[in-house]
Amino acid sequence: MRDERSAANQSLEVQQGVTLLPFDDETLVYCEDNRRLVRLNRTSAFVFQEIRRGTPRDDLPAMLVSAALAVPENAQQWAETAIEVLRTQELLQKSCRGKSELNGVPPANRLRALRVEKMPPYTAIGDAIERYYQLLNTVALIRFEHPAQLRLVDSVLGHLARIDDAPPTVVIEIQGFLTSNGQHLRSRVYRDGAAINSIPRLSQLAPFVKAALWQSAVNAYDFQFYLHAGVVGKGDSCVLFPASAGSGKSSLTTALIHSGYHYFSDEVALVSRGSYLVPPAPLAICSKSTGWDVMRRYYPNLMSLPVHKRDDDKLVRYISPPADSRARQPTAVSHIIFPRYAAGMASTLRKIGRADALEMLMAECIAAREDFSLADAQDLLRWVAQIDCYRLTFSSLDDAVNLVREVVPPPR
Repeated sequence: MRDERSAANQSLEVQQGVTLLPFDDETLVYCEDNRRLVRLNRTSAFVFQEIRRGTPRDDLPAMLVSAALAVPENAQQWAETAIEVLRTQELLQKSCRGKSELNGVPPANRLRALRVEKMPPYTAIGDAIERYYQLLNTVALIRFEHPAQLRLVDSVLGHLARIDDAPPTVVIEIQGFLTSNGQHLRSRVYRDGAAINSIPRLSQLAPFVKAALWQSAVNAYDFQFYLHAGVVGKGDSCVLFPASAGSGKSSLTTALIHSGYHYFSDEVALVSRGSYLVPPAPLAICSKSTGWDVMRRYYPNLMSLPVHKRDDDKLVRYISPPADSRARQPTAVSHIIFPRYAAGMASTLRKIGRADALEMLMAECIAAREDFSLADAQDLLRWVAQIDCYRLTFSSLDDAVNLVREVVPPPR
C-alpha cells in the first residue's frame, strides 16, 4: 500500500507552461498549452503551490490543516478533491481530461460563417439600387434588385448610411425572384461574389443582412474580446452591461440613453486588442415582441416600425438610435455592471470582487483573439483591476437607472 502511495506522490507534478497570476485575493492560472485562464479556489490554489514545491501527496492534508484551510477530519477529502480539480483543469502532468466546471477564456475564434443554402453562381445585377453603409471600419456597398428589399433593410441599417461613394471594403448584393406560387419575393444574398443565403420571405431579409454586415465588420476589426453586452458612454469612458438574452439588457440600455448617456450598443462590446478601448458599434436597437410595451415608453412610434422575423422565429422591431445620443470615438471602460431583471424583486446594485466579475465576463465572451498569450492574460488582469464591478438586480427600469446614475454620473 505504501508503494502505491509513493508512486502516487511521484506522479503529482505540475504541467509545464503553467503560470500563477495572483489577482486581488484570488489565484488565476494561465495554461500555455491550451491558452486559457483557470480560476482556483483557496484550497486548490494552496494544493497547486504545494505540489509545485514538491510536497508529497501524503503530506498535503497536514499542510491544509497547518494553513487553517481544513480541519483534521476533513483534510484528506479536501486534499483529494483539490487534486481532482487540478487534474480536471489539466494543470497536472499525466492528468485525465475532463470537462471544466470553472470559466476561463473561451475557445479562440472569429465569427462563424453564416448558413448557406445551395444557390446558383453569382451573376451581377444589371440595374441595381445601391446604398453605402458603414459599421466600425467596414464600408459596405449593398446592391438591391427590388425597392421592397431596400425599404426593409434600410429600416434596420438606415442610420449607418453614408452619403458619399466611399470605396467599399465589402459588397453585398441582394437579388430577388418570385416563388413558384408568385406570392413571395425570395432574396438571394451574395457577399463579394460568394453565395451566403437564400431568404424565403421579405420579413426575414433585414435581420440576415444585418448579421452579414456585422460579421464582416467584426472579422475585419482587430479585437481582443467580443462580449455579449450593452454599452453606454458618459463622455470620457463607457460602461459595459454583460448579460445573456432575457436579462433586460436592451431595455436598460434604452432607458439609460434616454437618461442622458451615449449609445454604443445594446448587445455587443468589442474590446480592442492592445488598447482595451471599446468602439461604438451602433447597431439598431432590437426590440422583441415580448418587450414592445416597455419600449413604447421610450419610442412612441415603435408600433409603426416594420416587423421582422429572425432566424430564431422571434418577431422583432429595430429602432434607430437617436443621432444626438450616438457615441463617436472608442473609449476606456470605467465600470462593468452585470444586469438581471427579476420581476417583483427590490432593485439593488452591489459591488462584487473583480475575480467574480472576470469569471462572469468571460461567460459572456462570444469570441476571442486567436493567439491568447501569457502577456495577453496579464494585460487582461491589469485591465479588469482598474474597473469597478457591480451586480445589478432590478424590477423597475426607473430604479435601475437611478442606481446606475449614483455610481456612474451621466455626461453633462
